[in-house]
Amino acid sequence: MMSSVGATSKQIKKSVLFEGLIIGLIGIPTGILLGAVAITVLVWLLNILAVDILEGIKFVYGLPVQVVILTVVMSAITIYLSCIIPARKASKISPIDAIRGNNDVKIKAKKLKTSKLTKKLFGMGGVIASKNLKRSKKKYRTTVISLVVSISIFIALSSFLGYGKKMTGVYYTDLGYNISVSFLSSNANEEKNKVEIYNDIIKNYSLTDYSYSYSNGGTVDVSKYCTEYGKFLAESEAEMSSKYGSHVISNDEYEVLKNQISLQVIGLEKNSFERFAKLLGIKDISNDIGIIADDRMEIDSEGVRSFKTIYNVKEGESIEVKLSDDRSKSIKIVKRTDKRPMGYENSYATGGYLFVSEDSNLIDKATYVTPLYINSDKAIELETKLNDLKRTDTKYSSMQVSNVESYKKQEERMILIISIFLYGFIIVITLIGVTNIFNTITTNMILRSKEFAMLKSVGMTGKEFNRMIRLESILYGLKSLFIGIPIGVGISYAIYKAIAQSTDFGFIIPWQAIIISIVFVFIIVGLTMKYSLNKINKQNIVETIRNDNI
Repeated sequence: MMSSVGATSKQIKKSVLFEGLIIGLIGIPTGILLGAVAITVLVWLLNILAVDILEGIKFVYGLPVQVVILTVVMSAITIYLSCIIPARKASKISPIDAIRGNNDVKIKAKKLKTSKLTKKLFGMGGVIASKNLKRSKKKYRTTVISLVVSISIFIALSSFLGYGKKMTGVYYTDLGYNISVSFLSSNANEEKNKVEIYNDIIKNYSLTDYSYSYSNGGTVDVSKYCTEYGKFLAESEAEMSSKYGSHVISNDEYEVLKNQISLQVIGLEKNSFERFAKLLGIKDISNDIGIIADDRMEIDSEGVRSFKTIYNVKEGESIEVKLSDDRSKSIKIVKRTDKRPMGYENSYATGGYLFVSEDSNLIDKATYVTPLYINSDKAIELETKLNDLKRTDTKYSSMQVSNVESYKKQEERMILIISIFLYGFIIVITLIGVTNIFNTITTNMILRSKEFAMLKSVGMTGKEFNRMIRLESILYGLKSLFIGIPIGVGISYAIYKAIAQSTDFGFIIPWQAIIISIVFVFIIVGLTMKYSLNKINKQNIVETIRNDNI
């Protein structure tokens, strides 16, 4: 229009750049201000949520001058390019062609063909909707890309947070205790003193759920008691000793090692052993019975999980164990289980565990004593009392008290803090995408007002017209989901592979995030289309057709 009344290309460019300048003068300062407010709120939340972790330290937000300058420069460049590129294109088109919009759509008739199935399922409105998307690929592509970016980032970051929460659960939730008490000791007398202190704590604080144990090493004859899997583990253990042992192993020594597998013998404190035995349904509890836990999870090269056992000993049969002091003892196995007593919930040994009572003849009480594990309803209060005892009584001066519950809460707060930042990032990306989608769809719909008016003028009913627009919305959404969901799941799998190097949970498809994405896409596209449709329906058909005619 401006060219038709005598405006030169230079004047048009100046006009467009001036519009960009006005937008920049309003948008850039507003964006910087809103960004500063958002970060201030995040810092405030961070100081509240991480008060225990920071230990008196507080985060203070300062607005760096370099960041402001960089933001202004980047925004200015973006606005300039957004203005100058369309202006240059417009200056090369003749005024008549620009007004008519002859260059908006360039496509051959063959490419607009639609299947008969589309017409059969959706009628003429469906055919027109499909043709429109094919002839307006640039506008269609912009909307789809915006949706794809939002979908894939949301699914990927949701998976990342999910794995973070799972890691917290593995390290803390399933431990079975929330307080541990330990001492550093180097000889038998110190181990004995450790047990006396444990018993004092158990007595003075009336603990009902606690456990400590004596740990003793042993070996088992592979040919007599092991499954094929057990023999494989024994051979692997022998090879490791041969390669990385403290001295060179002869062939005879290798054969001996190959025919034995290490078994960790755990002497549970008497009351703890009785509680564990009752939990497993064992009625006849004595010092001469043992419980084997030898289940192991294996993951093959294809990622398939399977649980395997090491020993072929049946319940009621006996097993002979050669202890670290060369004593050989036989013990009756009354139970095979995949459960673990307190303190061993997530522990696995090469040859499994044999749990016995502390009074069993397999246990030498001069051996290593584990920490005292406690599960308390008032963990913080108990921790305070034990730390007070440590300060006031020299007998307890080397005692170390760890509150797993507080560590768990700190980890959960860290996950929450990360969630706030990541979801904040998702929201910003989504808002940008939604703004772009809204702008593209509404502009496209308004530019097609004349087309819609002509369709109505030749007999398209309101019902058919609405059906056509709804189908366009569905096609927008489906295309975005078909691309965005696989990309998001692919990034989720890459995150899983990175985490699986340290802790393997198995790949979990983020169904919740996928469902949220599907609902979000159709809500956003549907509402945007409905908004545009309401504006179009208010227009007069005759006046709309007359508009833009030359």
